[in-house]
Amino acid sequence: MYRKIILSFTASFSLMIILFIVAYGDFVKIIKDVRTLETTDRVRNKILEMRRYEKNFLNGDDTAAPNVLNYIVDIKAIVRLENSGAGANSLNNMNEIMDKYSGVFEGILSKAVNFQKVKDELIRLKGNTFSLALVSATYREHPLENIGMLRETFSTQDIEGMVNLLNSLSINVAALRKLGDELIITSNSLDIAARNRIEYLIKITQYSALIIIPMSFVLGLGLLFKANRKVVIRLKELEDTMDKASHGYFPSLPMDGTTDEVEHLKGVFNRMSEELRHRQEQINSKDEQLHHARQLSALGTLSSGVAHELNNPLNNIHLAAQTLDRVVSRGTYPDIISDSVQDIQSQTMRMKKIVGNLMDFVKNKKPQYEQFELYSLLSDTYKRLGASADLSDIVFSIEGDGFIGASLSQLEQVFINLFINAVDAMKGSGALRVTIDTYTSVDDVIIKVSDTGAGIAEGDIGRIFEPFFTKKGSGTGLGLFISYNIIKNHNGTITVESAAGAGTTFTVTLPLRDKSEET
Repeated sequence: MYRKIILSFTASFSLMIILFIVAYGDFVKIIKDVRTLETTDRVRNKILEMRRYEKNFLNGDDTAAPNVLNYIVDIKAIVRLENSGAGANSLNNMNEIMDKYSGVFEGILSKAVNFQKVKDELIRLKGNTFSLALVSATYREHPLENIGMLRETFSTQDIEGMVNLLNSLSINVAALRKLGDELIITSNSLDIAARNRIEYLIKITQYSALIIIPMSFVLGLGLLFKANRKVVIRLKELEDTMDKASHGYFPSLPMDGTTDEVEHLKGVFNRMSEELRHRQEQINSKDEQLHHARQLSALGTLSSGVAHELNNPLNNIHLAAQTLDRVVSRGTYPDIISDSVQDIQSQTMRMKKIVGNLMDFVKNKKPQYEQFELYSLLSDTYKRLGASADLSDIVFSIEGDGFIGASLSQLEQVFINLFINAVDAMKGSGALRVTIDTYTSVDDVIIKVSDTGAGIAEGDIGRIFEPFFTKKGSGTGLGLFISYNIIKNHNGTITVESAAGAGTTFTVTLPLRDKSEET
């Protein structure tokens, strides 16, 4: 009987070891694929940033070229460092595409230099015409369209060299965009392949557990139950826990302090379960970061395009308003004309400032730290809001004070957004209360902005910091998103507490950074 018990236990335990080996082997492979996902995320994020600067460069921003070249170097370095293991072929293919991309981009830079020389020579001969200035501003983005404009303005002999350059440049630009698309497709393919391998390995582990565990218990359960009921109970506990693990849930087994084989196996399983939990959390975190990066990239592209399209018309309006102001100041005109000209100038400057802030956001401008007093910032910000909103029925109060080291203009933008949302939520009537707490923590300041408005629906609270999410008919959905990123760039946090019909409280936590700590 004893030999049969030993044999049954040995057979059962051997099957469990086989399951562990299969699971551990799959776990090692999963780790490699997770590392591949990490590399893919890094490469894709840099490719998206590189393409954003590529678009800015083609749109006429010469300062974007060094950024594109820097990202090319970074991406090549990552690909060379990680070109072994799973996904090596795709990484090698990406490296080849990057080499082509680099060559094409450098060719465009060279042609841009030649274009400036040809343009300068044409200006020397024909003068700087409006059409030539327009071509100079858009020749990289629309080279073929500019050829037609040149032919309508100049003779074929005068622009022959420039037309050849633009034709060649058009080919290079098309190739550059195609290679950029191929880079994104390749990184996505690598990402999908790694995820499919992980899912496949998890399924293999599940099927192995579902097959091996019942087989081990069929062989050993009867005799082991008679010999040691406690061992059978512990093995059953292990079976249940491993079944949960096969479905993606990784609990830990309680340890009872004994030193037998079952307890050792439980310890090994607990470590493996903990590592799998940790890796799953990393995967979820990477997915969230990737989603946020895609949102930022899309918003940056949109903001850059809008700011670029608005800037030139605003400059023209501003110059025209200045000309009108000089004419009005030298003559006798009704007050309404003078006031209207002044209003055009002030509103134009306001719009130029908005466009400038939008460009600063696109460039992810770092905070310029300075020391200032919070009470004055919040009070002045609320006063400025009175110029554009009716605050006669709003009861505003500030409690507390203190100094902080931060970007004054950026924090002003955050609180003007919070105040506007509060006034809108209260429909112009209610209490707006701000509290400043510098005593709860020696390292942080906590600022709470509370209103007595309609509150936020429970289903919307998790989305209010997403870009373009708004419940206002005239809102853009960018205010809280921009505020969230400003606070994040200050190494702080912003949270919200609200319930429908019970008002809303935004809590901003910022580090008390002294001016001497700036780097």
